[in-house]
Amino acid sequence: MNWSHHRLLVIAPHPDDEAIGCGGLISRVKHDGGQVFVLWMTIADIRDYSAAGLSTADQRRSEMANAAAFWPLDGSHLALPGDRYNLRLDTVPDTELVDLLERGDHPLTVTALEPTVVVIPDPSSYNQDHAAVGAAAVSALRPGPGTYRHQPDLVLAYEEVGDPWTGHSTHPTVNFFVGLTTMDLDRKIDGLRLHTSQWRPHPHTRSEEALRGLAAVRGAQSGHRFAEAFRCLRWRA
Repeated sequence: MNWSHHRLLVIAPHPDDEAIGCGGLISRVKHDGGQVFVLWMTIADIRDYSAAGLSTADQRRSEMANAAAFWPLDGSHLALPGDRYNLRLDTVPDTELVDLLERGDHPLTVTALEPTVVVIPDPSSYNQDHAAVGAAAVSALRPGPGTYRHQPDLVLAYEEVGDPWTGHSTHPTVNFFVGLTTMDLDRKIDGLRLHTSQWRPHPHTRSEEALRGLAAVRGAQSGHRFAEAFRCLRWRA
């Protein structure tokens, strides 16, 4: 893959998912001279299992800005902020989520941006927001001629360490690997650390050890020192 030719759109249910799921890929694309855009779906004040016991929407917005500057992103957008949506995206009608991703009133729709690569959350995730966004993205990126709707050449579903915790008997098999340098993996970790309210010590699925461990396993499975793995939904060569 010559990432310098690509325009990558990352669809992230919450700020931090872009780093957890594909921070290494973001690093690769930016290092090679390609473009990266992140569509964050939602944030709000929430109680969480942390030392602070909560994270606020203002705090998350600040973390988003730091992350956007760090990579640096070529563009970003927050689609659905507020208590009505955060951790409740499964209550939003599917047609509204699909329309928001496909041709909604913001600059990072598939129609407006015309990305060459789109990465989405796993539709089988245990997290209701991830599952809702992933399913909507699959519909928004459905196959068809490029006459009326833009068709990205590559569509991938990214993985997170906690995704296999699901009610499904089997978890989708990854089949697309992106080799990472040590620098790419370090930037992935640094990018997640910027989401300070979401950072956790090990053992936790959002810890440095967990992310480095998964990168080492995916590297061993694909002949790289480190790698990120994805489920490839479409690749047009």
